[in-house]
Amino acid sequence: MPSDLLHRRWLLFGSGHSARGDRRSPEKVCHLSPVSRPFESISMNSAIHSIVLSFFFALTNVQLLPCQNAYAMPILAGISNHGENKGQPYVTAGDRTYLIGTQDGNFPDMGEHVPGEMGGLWLHPIKLIDGFWATVTDMATEQEIALSESPEFVNYPYGNRFRYGPVLDSLEIERFQFSPDRQEGLIVQYSFKNAAARKRQLRFHFSVKTDLRPVWLSDRLGIEDAQDTVAWEPTNSLFIARDGENPWFSVWGATPPAGAQPITNPQPVPTSGMGVIAASRHDLSVDPNSTSTLTFVIAGSAADKNAALNTYHYLAKNHATLLARKKARYASIIERARVRIPDQRLQEVYNWVKVNTEWLVRDVPGIGRGLGGGLMEYPWWFGTETYSLQALAATGDFELAKQTLRLLKDQSLKANGNGRIVHEVTTNGVVSNPGNTQETAQFILTVSKLFQWTGDLDFAREMYPAMKMGINWLLTDMDQNKNLFPEGYGIMEVYGLNAELIDVAVYTQQALKTTAQIAGILDEPDAAERYQQLASQLEMRINERFWVEEDSSYADFYGTRAQAISAAEGAIRQIGLKGPNNLTRRDKELIGYYERLKEKFAAMPDSSRGWITNKNWVITTPMESGIAPRARAIQLLDRIRNHNVGEYGPFLSAVERQAMMTISTGVQAVSEGNYGRTDEAMWYVDKIVQTFSRKLPGSIAEMMPDYGCLTIAWTSYGIVLPLIQHVFGIQPDAVNKTVVFDPHLPTGWENMSIEDLPVGSNVVSFSRAKTGRGIEYRLEAKENGWTFVLRGDALSGAEYYLNGRRVSSTSSGIRMSGRKNHVLVVQH
Repeated sequence: MPSDLLHRRWLLFGSGHSARGDRRSPEKVCHLSPVSRPFESISMNSAIHSIVLSFFFALTNVQLLPCQNAYAMPILAGISNHGENKGQPYVTAGDRTYLIGTQDGNFPDMGEHVPGEMGGLWLHPIKLIDGFWATVTDMATEQEIALSESPEFVNYPYGNRFRYGPVLDSLEIERFQFSPDRQEGLIVQYSFKNAAARKRQLRFHFSVKTDLRPVWLSDRLGIEDAQDTVAWEPTNSLFIARDGENPWFSVWGATPPAGAQPITNPQPVPTSGMGVIAASRHDLSVDPNSTSTLTFVIAGSAADKNAALNTYHYLAKNHATLLARKKARYASIIERARVRIPDQRLQEVYNWVKVNTEWLVRDVPGIGRGLGGGLMEYPWWFGTETYSLQALAATGDFELAKQTLRLLKDQSLKANGNGRIVHEVTTNGVVSNPGNTQETAQFILTVSKLFQWTGDLDFAREMYPAMKMGINWLLTDMDQNKNLFPEGYGIMEVYGLNAELIDVAVYTQQALKTTAQIAGILDEPDAAERYQQLASQLEMRINERFWVEEDSSYADFYGTRAQAISAAEGAIRQIGLKGPNNLTRRDKELIGYYERLKEKFAAMPDSSRGWITNKNWVITTPMESGIAPRARAIQLLDRIRNHNVGEYGPFLSAVERQAMMTISTGVQAVSEGNYGRTDEAMWYVDKIVQTFSRKLPGSIAEMMPDYGCLTIAWTSYGIVLPLIQHVFGIQPDAVNKTVVFDPHLPTGWENMSIEDLPVGSNVVSFSRAKTGRGIEYRLEAKENGWTFVLRGDALSGAEYYLNGRRVSSTSSGIRMSGRKNHVLVVQH
């Protein structure tokens, strides 16, 4: 689970470093033919020219979109690993099925939640196969080669390509694969390019190892894995596999079959589980200086054999169109809320972060559709995903944000029924943790932040009862001493820190504040006043009781001396989980530090106060929320930068100084931006950017710089929010059809723009440029009837012109209406 990583993930993965992948040169996107992109052709021989023509028609149709939207082309062109990190994982992403293997093209056992089983092809809530393997034989020379290691891997938003290079004397082989949207299957296409002057007759062997098994924690529902069986279905030239005790099925074959025949006694594949190996052979020819392709479809079902077969036949018939749709959809994702900024690397990462987020969408019938936590370990849903949902809102994907919040609400009501938001729910509906305290508060504040962007009153009415239930749970069940500080674990699940934590208090204050706003909008003035009064009281108490003057810092928690001693003991116990024989010198030093801290606490007066034990990164949450007084905030922001930061951002614990994560670095960037410290905010953003493509081209690892999950949803928080919310300064109030623009340019920036940004039912574009006339701002909107406000520091002696008419610039900004506006600032 993402939050437990904050205290243990660095113990579970090794660290390493590699050169980042470089963006590939854009491929020919506007004028393609099946010859120029053989991996996306289904032609084999001249006998299926009609299929080639229909596929070419589909491709040429889809390529119109990238021609019209050239902004997306460099991202759609993909990124190569240049032969590095071959043993590192990748994902072929889809909302129903996804495939995880290694960048050399193989499928070793990987992962921890289900040990060794987190890779392969998953169709949640079940796994279908461990992987597939291939060999090719030149029938004339009888030379055979196994496609066991791809020298190059290229990652696209919509799929992956493996370049095996020249094999078997002038024969180049590549493999392209993608998972169609909303489909329960995978497409794998092999391309054979014959550079020789003779016709090649090839025999291709394709082996699949099944592993029909359930997702993590299925045993709690009485669901157990059983031995798989597989049978050849000669009528359709395909394999059908099923689990021995459950209605789980996997179906695969080549389309067209290419003379497919089953292979008896195929070579075994040493992967774990209760799967079976099955293989087929296929014959194909490749003309001189020509290319042929062989396409495989792998489909499945968690309920019915006929469903798996129907999916197989549908994908076999329509995979070209489905690929075209997938590419077009990713182009639209990249085009939505597109930015043009001087920092081209940041612009690239911003676009890929939107792509990475889409990779994590999980849609499971009977459970729901929403944004998962990360891959490969966390494909299901988390209460902490509210960070990434704020980024979704700020880039215009309102529907996915709503779907995720609904899923969390519904699964929480089912599991808890009292307003508490679950921490983690798997794809079969099992809740592993009913919820850490801060997740309920984060859920509530995120509903309100999404509402600011959407203005969707129906959604606000739908979620408001859950918000009120959550507030009630926080301030009754979890606030036993009635001091407004809810008890319980926060995002840092550290042994002994089951107390009144800083992040829980801050996010509860924000939950009260935002619930007051929703109550007011929904015409409940008494409730709005009550929630706002509580929010104001809690803000004051946080700043009074959590601040530790002698350390110029907010405390980790507020509580008694006994709780402080318990927190120190918990830290010792946590380090000791490694076992006495595995403790490093640093571990022993830390144990000594916490032992001395216990002695210090024991000698202090027995009173309730703020305590600093671990110096966890969440001490920045008062600045992240903006409730810290400015002087105090600046003091602590500087202190964190000077004392608590490693190479890539704040240490998760400034005492232990051993791990950094994109979320903690991102929260620090947001905190700096809240206090107008633009360059400081972008310094942290750049730390995240520096980790881009370290292990997986086009992605950022969970643990900085390059380990943990291959991609993680909440990274988007630290890229999107500082850029959209602070640099562009966009403050939406969609329900009142108002948008404020209060830009803050980093040093050296002059020109920037954001286009096609959804706000409510509107779509707006905003730009700032320094020209020979002065500084020019342009604003365009799809709809009339909206108010726009341009704010910023007034320039001494400057003249302001709105649509050619001189106006005054006040502290409240320049107000505009209409669909197009132009502001010129002339400085004398």
